[in-house]
Amino acid sequence: MTKLETAKKIIEENYYYAKCGIFNCRSLVNDPIALIYNDDGLDIYLCYHWGYFEVFGLTNSEFRELEHFYNKLCGM
Repeated sequence: MTKLETAKKIIEENYYYAKCGIFNCRSLVNDPIALIYNDDGLDIYLCYHWGYFEVFGLTNSEFRELEHFYNKLCGM
């Protein structure tokens, strides 16, 4: 399974908790976040309080594809 496929799986499994966004950069306000996946250079964090993901370890084009996948989950 590629990093992108893994990221899609994790995002889909946890989408219920994070319907307010997906980012490939850190929050500047230090929101409390939980590391929900860490393997093979892919880190996925979830901010339960504000409902968003932070994803690190994908290329820019992979992240754009993941963002598109996330937006489809949101019905966009």
